[in-house]
Amino acid sequence: MISWIQHHLIRHGRWIFLSLLALIIVAFVFTIGNTPGCTTDRSGYQENLFYGIDLNAPREREVIIEKVQLSAFLNGQQIRSDEQFQNQLTSRIALLHLADEIGVPSPGQETLADYITTKNAFRGADGEFSADAYTSFVDNMESNPRTQQGLVLVVLEEDYRINQIGSVLSGPGYLLPAEALAQTQRNRTEFTLATAELNYAEFAPEIAEEEAALREYYEANKLRYEIPERIKASYVFFDLATYEAQAPEATEAELREHFIINRAQFVADFEAAKPEPVEAEEPEEAVEDAASPEPVEAADPEPVEAVTFTDVREAVSKSYLTEQETRIANEAAQSFAYTLYRDEIKHDSAAFNALLNESKLSLTEIEPYTLAGARQRALSPELLESAFKLGGNRYYSDAYAVEGGFAVLLYEGRIAPEIPQFETVQDEVTTDYKSDEKRRLFNEKGESLQTELEAKIAEGTAFAEAAEALGLGAASFETFNAQDAPRELNRSALQQAQGMESGEVSPMLTSGGTGIFVFVENKEVPEIASDDDDLTQAEDYLARFAAYTSGTAFANELVFLGLPEEASEELSE
Repeated sequence: MISWIQHHLIRHGRWIFLSLLALIIVAFVFTIGNTPGCTTDRSGYQENLFYGIDLNAPREREVIIEKVQLSAFLNGQQIRSDEQFQNQLTSRIALLHLADEIGVPSPGQETLADYITTKNAFRGADGEFSADAYTSFVDNMESNPRTQQGLVLVVLEEDYRINQIGSVLSGPGYLLPAEALAQTQRNRTEFTLATAELNYAEFAPEIAEEEAALREYYEANKLRYEIPERIKASYVFFDLATYEAQAPEATEAELREHFIINRAQFVADFEAAKPEPVEAEEPEEAVEDAASPEPVEAADPEPVEAVTFTDVREAVSKSYLTEQETRIANEAAQSFAYTLYRDEIKHDSAAFNALLNESKLSLTEIEPYTLAGARQRALSPELLESAFKLGGNRYYSDAYAVEGGFAVLLYEGRIAPEIPQFETVQDEVTTDYKSDEKRRLFNEKGESLQTELEAKIAEGTAFAEAAEALGLGAASFETFNAQDAPRELNRSALQQAQGMESGEVSPMLTSGGTGIFVFVENKEVPEIASDDDDLTQAEDYLARFAAYTSGTAFANELVFLGLPEEASEELSE
């Protein structure tokens, strides 16, 4: 087997297949640093070195991206996010740099041959290494003329070296024996629980709306009511109706062409406008004949008449006219904005006012708005949001479609963020105050209920009875362990119970709009033998997890140390 793999390595190992990558690559946008585009001045190019790799150099970046993608495929991994991809890319560079620094050698032919048999990409249907899968994998890629030589072998060798350095960094996975024991006991501990619930929505305390308390609340939470930066602007409207007279009269050929282009819509509108056919009542003779045993031949369905141009000519004419008006209005709006740009016309200048008069246009003021508020106005959100990019000599927007025509926005300034006076936001303050007070009183109620529950239980009252006496909804859960917990048991309640002892009542937990009290009726922690299978599995899992965590932390530290100085400073702040 080893000699066979060596043979194929010698024959095919120098080839890489780019076409296969298209099947496994998720479209990632990987941007690091300042990458020159097709219109960028190359003289302003700056290197962005990360352990000797220039991440701003397109070719170097493409090579490392191809390596990460191919490595993921060979190992049967799925890269599901841009963040995961970038982590793998930077970790690969950092770990290979460390391997070079400490002299981790590349694998020999025999070692590499053994390593190939561990790759998921070469496994057959039985889950074992398949020589046929390997041969097919290599031969299919060789047939592609766009393949690049050497990358498969390089990636396999680099992956081997990364694994070697990773196993050293991860270590054996240190853990205390008590950790595995505690994990095993948690899984097998048996609980008998009861819960009581207080519904937040039904909790209705009386909250006074005293002005002094409201003002105190307002002063403590002023920033909550800050009005963000607002835009002052107006707009010029180009009404479609204004350009009706300018639309040329349509010829019959133009109308027919418009009908053909939009036939599906015209037919659908015509059919929708048709009245529904009324079913005629069946005559009595027909009813009597229906009782006759003689078969009655079914009537042929009436043929459906096709909708013709003549049927919808009026609708076509109106649609064509609207289309022409829209085009002319759009051109007029664009021409207005272009004239402001070409002639460098200042806002509110004589030339500006002259242009408005000549075009028979007027300004419509827009009530100041925030960026978030742009989506809540009747005007086009895109038109309103464009104002946040305007300023200086560029005070006018492009033409945007609005209801009934087009508009060009004219930027007039910005209103700085401000905190309104108490009287202006008193209603909002009152709502927030009552909401926060209700939450505070709900938590206080939870504390008092816990005390009352504990007192009643101490007196010998059953938990369910005590809960119901206090107006709470109660539920009981028969004995179970953590792995077989009832579905209806709140997971936060189960987690709380794991840290409690028999006979204890928990503080109130808030989950999903409900306050929950947990009562541990009984808790049995099992004794675990040193040779217990579950204990052995827990030790193995926790050791592997500790090793993984250690290796990942070290790799992340390497990545951080390799970042440019300014990037490291930003991350450390």
